[in-house]
Amino acid sequence: MPEEQKQKKRERERERQNGNGHMHVFQMRWCVISEKEYTKCLDFNKTAIVALASELSWEVQFSCVKGSSPDDCMGKIKSGSADLITLDGGEIQTAGKDHGLVPVVGEDYYDLPGLDGVSYKAVAVVKKSNQGITFTTLKGRKSCHTGAGKTAGWNVPVGTLLRLEIMRQDESCNAYSSAGTFFDESCVPNIKERYPNATDNLCSLCPSECSTTNGTYSGYSGAFKCMDNGLGDVAFIKHTTLSENNADASKYEYLCKDGSRKASWENCYLATVPAHAVVTKSGHDLYSKFKDLLLKASMDYGVGQTNYSMFQLFNSSKYGGSDLMFKDSTKKLVDVGNKNTYKKWLGSEYLEDLKVLSSCFTYSSASDQMKKPQLAVVMVSFIAIMTAVFPFE
Repeated sequence: MPEEQKQKKRERERERQNGNGHMHVFQMRWCVISEKEYTKCLDFNKTAIVALASELSWEVQFSCVKGSSPDDCMGKIKSGSADLITLDGGEIQTAGKDHGLVPVVGEDYYDLPGLDGVSYKAVAVVKKSNQGITFTTLKGRKSCHTGAGKTAGWNVPVGTLLRLEIMRQDESCNAYSSAGTFFDESCVPNIKERYPNATDNLCSLCPSECSTTNGTYSGYSGAFKCMDNGLGDVAFIKHTTLSENNADASKYEYLCKDGSRKASWENCYLATVPAHAVVTKSGHDLYSKFKDLLLKASMDYGVGQTNYSMFQLFNSSKYGGSDLMFKDSTKKLVDVGNKNTYKKWLGSEYLEDLKVLSSCFTYSSASDQMKKPQLAVVMVSFIAIMTAVFPFE
């Protein structure tokens, strides 16, 4: 080892020691939401964390904390019983807005410099043989979603349908309620947990997954399987899902916002959306250590680690699942830099998309439903006119 590296290692070691001359011990608790993810987490600790901590001259007490859902994990991190979890864009907003959590590192899917690769495409996929379906004719169809409140599987497609006035927001101004009327049947995993008043048809295609995101038809691969198995007509997923499931791309087509269908997603996607990110509590005194260790893990156990028999950070197949702890399509983890709040990470465009889901609209046609406030103004005016014409005795 060159003398310069030895010196840096000695300096790091001195920095990690406390006043008694002993190595400083810190906790790192990862929240997981399935048994498969728990198994991978344990393997991460046993295989990678020990080696990484030794290399960094740290003593890490790593543990895997079981949570029932991403929201449950957010609460655990907020209360101090867990430290970290990877979340998607829609969940990151909830984490930041409701629980005070902030991004630590982001997933890069293209291995580009800086933060250029921390995004992906949200797409709508159908079987090529299932003709007659377009993005503009989805009303009354059967839909497969990655999960309630998920970015590519819910927020983007439903928000886009609402914004383009293909789907109409009902008087409740709640997108879950509107979607229940718009789609004939759906598989929206965890819908009852997110919105208990959701109509049963929103999870009638996967009734055992109404209150969980751990089922057969949950997540990107699950939503694709839901459509591919013939349960649904369309799957709302990410642009890499077909290749990650070794699907024959020639058998599928993508639905474009203009009503056309294309064989490739490159010019036919619904939106470019922010990548998943690992989050922790704002102001956590171990924030920098978490970041350093995760970036080091990405370097040592990421895509460059091609030995399947050893731990691979971005490969979940040996645990019988997909996208466990991290998306399997991740190329590396990156420092979030100045995008260190949920608003900065998500960006103004995606935050606007999220607003659409809970907004009431004034539609262009006079026969369309109006906003409640506008309706109230019309009723008051009507009563005033009637009173003038037919005064009360």
